[in-house]
Amino acid sequence: MAHYAFLNNDATTGTLREELMILSNEMGNLTSIEEPTEEDTAAIEAKQAEIDAKQQEIDNALCVVTGVITGVIETYEKSASDETLEQEIKDLEDSRTADKTREEVTAIEAEIQVKLEELHALPPDVIDNTVYWEGYYGKGGLCKRTSYNTIGGVHQNGGTSFRKNYAGVGYTYDPVRDAFYAPQPFESWTLNEESCLWECPVERPEGEYWWKEDTQEWVDYLYLSQPYNSEPPYPSWSWSTETGWTAPEEKPDDENSYLWDECSLTWKKLDNGND
Repeated sequence: MAHYAFLNNDATTGTLREELMILSNEMGNLTSIEEPTEEDTAAIEAKQAEIDAKQQEIDNALCVVTGVITGVIETYEKSASDETLEQEIKDLEDSRTADKTREEVTAIEAEIQVKLEELHALPPDVIDNTVYWEGYYGKGGLCKRTSYNTIGGVHQNGGTSFRKNYAGVGYTYDPVRDAFYAPQPFESWTLNEESCLWECPVERPEGEYWWKEDTQEWVDYLYLSQPYNSEPPYPSWSWSTETGWTAPEEKPDDENSYLWDECSLTWKKLDNGND
C-alpha cells in the first residue's frame, strides 16, 4: 500500500501570499485600463512576470508534515498496447472483404490470431496514479506520496527510492529537492544533499556513544544534548543532560498518576486517572 503525507506551508508562505495579493491588485488596476497603450501592455507583461515569480516562490516554500496515512496502491496494470501490431490487426480485419475466398479469409483470420497472441504476450503497462491520489487525499490541500521503505534515498527492499526518506509528523518536505527529511537534531549537524539525512561534524565511533553538542564530540557516557530549536513543555522546565526536559520539582515515585501544574509549580495527583 502507498503512504501519503499531509503538508502545511502557512509558516513559510504567509508573507509571500500577502505580497502576491498586492501584485494581483496592481495587475487588476493595469488590466482595467480600457485602451491600454504600448507602455501599459509592457507594464502588464512585467507585472505578470512578477506574479509568476512570486507564485513560484510559494510553490517552492518548505512544508511541514502534519500527518501520514496509508492509502491505496498508487499503480495499476493496463493491457499493453503496440500501435504497429494494432494497426496490422486492423488492416488484416479490413482485408476480409466479400470478394475473398473462404480459404483466403481463413488464412487472414489465422494471421490475425497470431498477431493477437503477440499483442497479449506483451508485458502490461504499469500506470502510476500518484498525482491523482495526491489530489484525492489532499482535497485541495497539500499532499505528497511517501515511501515507507526509502531511507537516505535508498529503497531498503531493492525497489525504486522515492523522495529520499519516509515522511513523519514534524518532518520537512522540500519541493525543490522533492524530498522529506527529519527535523535538524543539533545546530552543528548539516543536511546531506544526496541522502537528505542529517550528518554530524564528527564521525561516530563504533559502540554506544552520545553526542555532546557543546563540545561537538561523541562521549561514552550518558549525555543528552538539547535538540536544536526544541522548546520546553512548560516555561519552568529546564534541560538536563541526564533526563532531558525536567520539572523544577521531582515527580513523586508511587502508584498514583500525576500531572504537572504550571501555576503552582507542583505535580498534582489525579483521581483515578481523571482531573
